[in-house]
Amino acid sequence: MSHAPIPGEHPRPDPAPQSGPRTEAGRRRSRLNAKKHGLTAALPDGAAEAALMQGFADRWAAQLGSDTEAEEAIIRASAVAYARFERCRKVEDATLLDAGRRAIAAWEKRRQRAARKVAQGLAADPSNTLADLEADSFGCEWLIRQWLKLDALLEQGIPWEHDQFPRAMHLFGLAPRSPGPDASPLIQRLWYLARLCSGYPVPQSPQFPQNIVSGRIALRSIIAEELDRLEALRDRLWHDHDRAEALSVAQGAQIDTSKEGQLRQRYRREAYSEMIRGINQVMRLRVERSKDQDRQWHQAHPESGRRRVPPTGPTGAGFPNVDVAPHSPASPPAVNPDFKPEPEPEPEPSRSPHPPAAPDAPAASRNEPQAPAPTHNPDRPNPMPFHEIRPESPQADSADDWRTEPRPTPPAAAPIAPNPTSNAPSPRPDRRR
Repeated sequence: MSHAPIPGEHPRPDPAPQSGPRTEAGRRRSRLNAKKHGLTAALPDGAAEAALMQGFADRWAAQLGSDTEAEEAIIRASAVAYARFERCRKVEDATLLDAGRRAIAAWEKRRQRAARKVAQGLAADPSNTLADLEADSFGCEWLIRQWLKLDALLEQGIPWEHDQFPRAMHLFGLAPRSPGPDASPLIQRLWYLARLCSGYPVPQSPQFPQNIVSGRIALRSIIAEELDRLEALRDRLWHDHDRAEALSVAQGAQIDTSKEGQLRQRYRREAYSEMIRGINQVMRLRVERSKDQDRQWHQAHPESGRRRVPPTGPTGAGFPNVDVAPHSPASPPAVNPDFKPEPEPEPEPSRSPHPPAAPDAPAASRNEPQAPAPTHNPDRPNPMPFHEIRPESPQADSADDWRTEPRPTPPAAAPIAPNPTSNAPSPRPDRRR
């Protein structure tokens, strides 16, 4: 697209189209862009991968079974896609494993750098700095390395230099000065042996060795005990504190959000989707072939209207799996001679605490007292019988309480005969007859 020139400004030419490398070396190099990692290659990468693809294809074709050449071709293509999926998975696992190792190495370097920074205060405050170093596994590792350097010189018979004597005293958490007369015998012994192995003059004392060889042996035994203590402390601190942090760092490195990691995940998803599409296509072909066979059979037998009984029909209820067809009055349905109907289950007895009333029993009057409640109901056991609410027993009604008693029915009166002596007029005969 060309731009309109601005007055007073020289027109700029349009950029030339990118046509790729022009030299032969550049073209040869650009041909290898598609083979950078080989994750999308359809052809096998070597004889081992070719044998793997062929093995997948043969096993899948034998297990799934192919009735047509088209099905076998789709199955073999799906097996090749699965081999590509395995290739992507192996590359992903190797990449993530390497990323986890790099993350652990970087984390260890940071912790070692922090331990060395803490050790810088060893000369100014030996006791507190030593306590801080022994509270961390990487600090204990730093102390172990320092003691190994000093012990290596004693093992070779080389005396310590003048600057190594104060370093040894600092590693013990002591100041490089002569201890007082009331100091502990262990501190006096350490100071004496360290000066003897460093070439400093020492006072004559029958309690300590005077020979430098004996002094080196005694000092090496003390260093060996210190090394054993530091190693046990380092292992315990690692197991209790630093191991969990290292595992979390390694797990965090398993999430690859880089551009290369996203490409690997996309290639793996594409290979898996291609494999699933091939298997689904084989299943659809088989379903369509089955439907086509059923359609041809029904066209060849138009007089038959048979249908298959579903599994939840009579077959699930104990009937044999038969084909049910509509029957006409002239052709009764076929009966299976081996069929035996199941006996109907007997009705369960009623668990009601009150038995049903007799049909001819008269209805109880509402004025009569209610029947007492049953003392025990098997369907509803009462765990607290002392708190059960029971109806009071009916008391005998008094003779004066006539309001709740039913009124007696008067006896039927006899017909009154006419009295001839009475002056009452006799009934007139009915003249309407």
